Amino acid sequence: MRMSPRWTCAALIVASLAGVVVKPVLTLPLYAARTGLQCRACHFDPNGGGPRNDMGFLYARQRHELTPDPSPRWGDVVTSNRAGDALSFGTNARLLYIYSRLEGSGVTDISTFFQMQGAFHATFQPHPQMTLVMSRDFGEFSGDKTRDLFGMMQSASGSFYVKAGRLRRIYGLRQDDHTAGTRFGFLRSAAGGTSGLLPFDPRDVESGLEAGVSYGPLGAAATLTNGGSAFANRAQAAGAKLTVASSSAQFGTSVHDNFESSSGRRMTRWGGYGLLRVPAFPDLAVLGEVGFGTDDDGAGSKRNLAATFLEMDYRVNRSLLLRAKYDFADVHRSALGNASERFTVETDVTLV
Repeated sequence: MRMSPRWTCAALIVASLAGVVVKPVLTLPLYAARTGLQCRACHFDPNGGGPRNDMGFLYARQRHELTPDPSPRWGDVVTSNRAGDALSFGTNARLLYIYSRLEGSGVTDISTFFQMQGAFHATFQPHPQMTLVMSRDFGEFSGDKTRDLFGMMQSASGSFYVKAGRLRRIYGLRQDDHTAGTRFGFLRSAAGGTSGLLPFDPRDVESGLEAGVSYGPLGAAATLTNGGSAFANRAQAAGAKLTVASSSAQFGTSVHDNFESSSGRRMTRWGGYGLLRVPAFPDLAVLGEVGFGTDDDGAGSKRNLAATFLEMDYRVNRSLLLRAKYDFADVHRSALGNASERFTVETDVTLV
């Protein structure tokens, strides 16, 4: 085989201390796979992620279930995250412990705690068709920064919307794991990993516009953003996504194209993803994504990329989730030594 993989076996224990007054900054596609609901059912943002609406808050309060939490321990907790009819707040804190060993070396590569998230969200909705969203997040490396900061207008039925402000790109699945092979930073911290498919951090935002439409199980969205800092280039970062959903599966395909007028550099990505819930095993969710891309440095040199991930999540109960995941990325397919893969076993602990 042409690839020269660095095999890493990692065990991640994720303590998701998400209190009932929490509106997480993330969306987990496995929830959509498990419930058959689309992201917009639980989030103000139709593409998922960011502050949760009333249904999303209730879903989180019930420890990611559509039915009430039977545990009597937290029966008297706050039942709403609203501060009045139009204003709601949320916080989120997540801590990870990561342990990793490089295969064949017997060497512990990583043993560390990592503050994954510490976020504060405010949503102002003076009218059902008008929403203002702000998310402030603290990261271990990124520091204190504003993530989402946009205004959104939508139709009375919610089938059409327009957003303006600081936006996240709509390429692929919007998920919390920015280190996946199909994302940014794949194995970047593990002994010189080769990075992932995307040329940008999916958690970061850019100024621009977004519009979307949905009709039953079908959805479509498009964005136009600066593609970098304001005034540095012409606004030529464009993206588009098409989705289809059913009660047991969701599929999507998307494309992202970023042209830098100042340097002539172009970065293009395209791919597809799927979420699957097997009715016979309602606690099992399967997620997968594949992506491809081409980078042109503006001077005649090009490189092709490919990446994928496959994930299986099994919910033992409301407190415990088990996950097995495979990631692969080749960031220069025509040259040796640019491919990496990773096998990961994880567990999410949601105490309340």
